[in-house]
Amino acid sequence: MTPPKIARFMAQRLVRPVDHQHIRLLEPSAGGGILLAAAVESLLEKPIRPAIIEALLYEQDQRLIPALEALCQRIIEACAAAGVRFEYVIRGEDFLLSELALRGEPVDGLLTIANPPFFKLNKTTDERAHRHGYAVYGQPNVYGLFMAATARLTPANGRWCFIVPRSWMNGQYFKAVRHTMLRHLTVDSLHAFESRRDSFEEDAVLQETVIAWATGRAIRENGFNVLFTRSQGMSDLDQALVQAVPAERIVADDEHATVTLPSDGASLFDGWSATLSSYGLKVSTGPVIAFRCQEFIRAHGSYDTVPLLWMQHVGQQSINWPIFKKLEHVRATAANAWTLVTNTPMVIMRRFSPKEDERRVTCAPYLGTLPGAVIGLENHLNYIHRPGGRMSHSEVRGLSALLASSVVDRHLRAIAGSTQINAGELRSLPLPSMNIIEAIGCRVSEFPTLEEIDTAVEAELGLSAAPRKVAA
Repeated sequence: MTPPKIARFMAQRLVRPVDHQHIRLLEPSAGGGILLAAAVESLLEKPIRPAIIEALLYEQDQRLIPALEALCQRIIEACAAAGVRFEYVIRGEDFLLSELALRGEPVDGLLTIANPPFFKLNKTTDERAHRHGYAVYGQPNVYGLFMAATARLTPANGRWCFIVPRSWMNGQYFKAVRHTMLRHLTVDSLHAFESRRDSFEEDAVLQETVIAWATGRAIRENGFNVLFTRSQGMSDLDQALVQAVPAERIVADDEHATVTLPSDGASLFDGWSATLSSYGLKVSTGPVIAFRCQEFIRAHGSYDTVPLLWMQHVGQQSINWPIFKKLEHVRATAANAWTLVTNTPMVIMRRFSPKEDERRVTCAPYLGTLPGAVIGLENHLNYIHRPGGRMSHSEVRGLSALLASSVVDRHLRAIAGSTQINAGELRSLPLPSMNIIEAIGCRVSEFPTLEEIDTAVEAELGLSAAPRKVAA
């Protein structure tokens, strides 16, 4: 259940000055009705109140229905004392399978407020995933379907507010959810909780939490800002400072539609305008998908094979091949040429990193030293390369060190809630000049420690007074 303090915080930004007399409220996963109560309370606190508040509540757990009925009766009395008529309907069914959700048509003046359940669904057998296939990609989570389904119901004069884990903001699994939301909504406010435990003490949930507020899609003026706040939990919620951040820095205008949380306060990244593409670099995903390439993968090398790198071969700033624990060779023939990449200097990184890893990015400079004109990279790896060209050793070492530095790590932890740093986030990552990147590469040793990397990066960025490395 949503703590009352957070419920009020959500409702106060959801409810704006009343400009029409009939307000419709939707709570698609009502629970105990705390969010409904907070929204009604906020409406009654406005100088101009609506004449009618109409609430529609969905709750599957039949044990909660009597408490919802009792709450709504109390709301009727409170509204009547303020000269407002309150009407309600409680539906003891799954909102995602309701006629309203499946129809998906905007409801005039609708205000939606929700703290939905979150658990994964089987997209092939679960009816909810099937009926909301427009928002399903990969392994769907039920909370994403709640977000997408209610977005479709929000008209241009409507508002929308959800409190959810922040994993929806990036990654492939929520890509269809984001696209659906952004077709129907304009995100105008975000709040990030740094600690899930401090906001929902009884829930053993490890992901950070965000609250998102949005308006029904309408014509947006140029220079639109998203209001952003951040707190550790509930204790410092009232002291959260407001940032006004250009919308284009929050929502990526590309196929991934990644939603990014800004860093806390001023950041040196704000002064960097370059990205990987500025330097002719591209981030790609390893093309060897093991179960599709079984006929080409080998345990032992031969005249027609080349090295195959898996996630286990990539450590922090080092490539270790072979390790004699994997199928470490792949055929290099015309039949599977599409699975291979040119054996050239590149930065290779793990697509997934455990939460306990010291840095969010685990990557290594690869200087093209393995045998063969081409090599294989398994699908759990990303790699940064220069198509039609060649990265220098100092570029590779410098970029790898920068990505593993504490400077970039703090930035990525601020913008990405999951342990997966996807290709879209790497593509949009602001970078310093290539001269600085190469200078970092010249500073670090062949197998630098994280401490050495931080010293080199901070020195070249002017964050410390470390002496420059002098060539012998």
